[in-house]
Amino acid sequence: MTRTTRLPALLLRVAIASVLAVPLLVLPSGTASAAAGIHGSGSTWSSPATMQWSADVAARGLAVDYTPNGSTAGRNDFMSHLVDFAVSEIPFQGNYVDRAGQATNELARLQNDNTKFKYLPIVAGGTSFMYNLKIRGQQVRNLQLSPRTIAGIFTNQIRVWNDKAIKDDNPALSLPATPITPVVRSDGSGTSAQFTAFLTNQVNDIWRPFFPGGMTSEFPVKGATKAQAGSEGVANYVAAGYGEGAITYVETAYAIQRQFPVASVKNVAGVYTQPSSDAVSIALTKARLNPDSTQILDDVYTNPDKRAYPISSYSYMIVPAAKQFSFDESKGETLGKFIKYFLCAGQGQAPRLGYSPLPPKLVGFGYDAIKSIPGAPDPGALPANLDKPTKADHDACPNPTFDPAWVPPEQKQQQQQPQQGGPGGSNNQNNNNGTNNNGTGGNTPKPGDTPGAGGGATGGTQGPDTGGGATVDQGTGEVVAGGDKSGPAGPVSAGSVEAGDSPPLPPVWFYALTLVCLTAAVFGAPFLYSRLGRGRGPDVR
Repeated sequence: MTRTTRLPALLLRVAIASVLAVPLLVLPSGTASAAAGIHGSGSTWSSPATMQWSADVAARGLAVDYTPNGSTAGRNDFMSHLVDFAVSEIPFQGNYVDRAGQATNELARLQNDNTKFKYLPIVAGGTSFMYNLKIRGQQVRNLQLSPRTIAGIFTNQIRVWNDKAIKDDNPALSLPATPITPVVRSDGSGTSAQFTAFLTNQVNDIWRPFFPGGMTSEFPVKGATKAQAGSEGVANYVAAGYGEGAITYVETAYAIQRQFPVASVKNVAGVYTQPSSDAVSIALTKARLNPDSTQILDDVYTNPDKRAYPISSYSYMIVPAAKQFSFDESKGETLGKFIKYFLCAGQGQAPRLGYSPLPPKLVGFGYDAIKSIPGAPDPGALPANLDKPTKADHDACPNPTFDPAWVPPEQKQQQQQPQQGGPGGSNNQNNNNGTNNNGTGGNTPKPGDTPGAGGGATGGTQGPDTGGGATVDQGTGEVVAGGDKSGPAGPVSAGSVEAGDSPPLPPVWFYALTLVCLTAAVFGAPFLYSRLGRGRGPDVR
């Protein structure tokens, strides 16, 4: 009796089936469905950090989408129930008047809708003054400005770069008669609100005649002023080829991205300081907090520490405090995990991105907010002593300020401040090398250069090699600007995150394709297998 077998074909079927089954066997034993995706909108000031953190948690399957459309738009989106969270430099406003003179009351609208919400600090930073100024074709990178000079520029009282007020701030510069173009936000902006709050508080006699309303999210557009949408818009205008002579107010991260300088701002101690991570942290030691975690910045503006950057502030995330409208517990789980990530591990990226990490006290406000979000996991316990976190505290929340070895900037030995620098680096205006022929106040820096100490005591010094255009804080080794080859211009995954316990599940199409291939391997393609069998010939016995 003769029997034909197709042993090679059968073995091939088994092998293919085994290989295709591996992905299904090694998948984590997590839940069958991923956490719900969430969407937020608002602050462009905070956008580089928020979008970086969103990219980080995507590595753990958390879908967090963010639209940087301005603080006013973000608050309005939240009130209109279009987003799951918002980010803003200022809280919801009561009797608010826009640039057109129209009044609105955001708090009353929230109350009428019975909308429950909480604020939590998200990131700290400095509002800086990015500028595009050249002397004899050379970019100036060491500009100094006092608050009164800044107010004069943005109220159209100071119209050329060689105005006496600017020359008094910069005695070593041979300033040109280039017209000044102030560039402001065209949209409702928390950055505008923070800046005009500072002007109202510190140079009221200059600001109020220009805009009697005081603080405003909608900067008046008058005279030579140009208006652009978003932080990207104002920064791009200044950095463009046609932007020579322009200056804008923007979060420092946007200047870092474009390798453009920002002005050193004179503080109440009479020292011109850059908006570095340390300078912001020092300034904010004088911040006072309301019970809802919103900030009072009056004492920040007048912090007497000579290292303080005066226009420093926090940004807020606004989150639901109840199941309402389209927000449910599944979204709350994602939002809670996202907040825990950026309050802890995410803060480690703050200096690279142009911000300052939140200290333990502010992290505590964030933990309280998480506990009010329906469906959010418990963030864990705060350090028993917020002033002295332990290694275990840091392991549970790897925020750099929780590290027992962390030295708060205000406790570091005071050093004379770099007079200049900014993104891209620059030597001290009054360094030992003197000024060069074009009057830009110092020689072209090498990669790793850090500004020299103030008052002409020392010249620029060579710091660690951190990459082209880096500016390094000599006292801390912190890269203040530039140097990171990955750059802050776009989100880069941080790799390890603590947003969840399991890796993300593959998309549905992966499962479907695997099952189709598995079925084909075991039951299908008889023609192919029969051909393979005939190729070897029948086994006869």
